Amino acid sequence: MRYYSILVFIVSFFLSCKSIDPDSQIIDPLELQAGLLDGTWKLKDLSSAVKDGNIEESFLGLELIIYGSTKIGGNFSTVNSTDENVWPQKGTWAFYNEDPNKILRDDSVLITVSVSDTILTSSFTVIGGLKEGNWEFSFVK
Repeated sequence: MRYYSILVFIVSFFLSCKSIDPDSQIIDPLELQAGLLDGTWKLKDLSSAVKDGNIEESFLGLELIIYGSTKIGGNFSTVNSTDENVWPQKGTWAFYNEDPNKILRDDSVLITVSVSDTILTSSFTVIGGLKEGNWEFSFVK
């Protein structure tokens, strides 16, 4: 009986242990977000550039290229941006306070983002100049 109890204990112990897959990795949310951000994003349509609630047609044709993204940030460039204060021709960005939904451009513009495999929305405020205001952009990959 004693050997039976020991055997039951050993079998129970091994069954209660979770197997550890050596190939499994914990995915860092910042790395995941960086991977989603990388790519060429085109303005979704004519109504996808909005300033203070009003459509800004001048940004039609805007492309945002995000590349070299890691959990600490990356680079961006634009094509057909009509204003350097809104979307500079090029720059760098970093996640703000390790929040995957907030990125800080190197020109100190804080952008709130929402991204999936095919859709990127961004909102931010430009301070100063003719383009001062609250901006929202919707892009597709």
